[in-house]
Amino acid sequence: MLIDFLRVVPKKRKVKIVGKSGVIYHNPSQVAHIVFYIANISLILASLYLLYLYYPLGKALFMYERSKTTASLEQGVVVEVEKPENADIYTITIPKILAFSEVVENVSPFNSQEYLRVLENDLVAQAKNTDAPGSGAGKTIYIFAHSTQQGFGVVRNNSVFYLLGQLKNGDNVSLQKDGVGYMYKVYQQKVVDANQVEFLEYSDPEKEVVILQTCWPIGTDWKRLLVFAERV
Repeated sequence: MLIDFLRVVPKKRKVKIVGKSGVIYHNPSQVAHIVFYIANISLILASLYLLYLYYPLGKALFMYERSKTTASLEQGVVVEVEKPENADIYTITIPKILAFSEVVENVSPFNSQEYLRVLENDLVAQAKNTDAPGSGAGKTIYIFAHSTQQGFGVVRNNSVFYLLGQLKNGDNVSLQKDGVGYMYKVYQQKVVDANQVEFLEYSDPEKEVVILQTCWPIGTDWKRLLVFAERV
């Protein structure tokens, strides 16, 4: 029982004495009692806090795995992603990972106060000075969902976008802006250091590209995962 785990002094019990010397029972000091209780309470609180932080991510992983099972059992099943009634809102949809979010434009990735106002509201941001969907070959849309500056709470915001690592070449990403839909297919993935910002100026003269950024490994903010998709 939990209450027994928190006891410093064990219950009375029978013991078999093998040698002629040794300590059979030791009653800890009052200080040891206090330290023991504080340590156990801290352990419980830390466990609850980790559960609080990672619950949204765990839920996203569960829903993703369940959707894969459903699709394998029922061929042709398409999992619907909830979308707003207002079709004029700028949005991103990634059916494979059940991801959907409103996109906020013209957000500076170098101004933490600016992008934190967006990311902390469970939205994703399009980097300032990157192109609009439908701009044509040679143009790039750069969308990011997480940042180191979000601190410990980063895992709770846009947790489903941590699943970008599940995307493979050929998977679909769709953007909708001003009532017009744009479809993209994944063709490349890269893991880069957090300070590698040169991809904000990425351009391919033969493709219109959307780059999706999230933190990596999943549930941390050590590196960045970039997913590249071209318009089709």
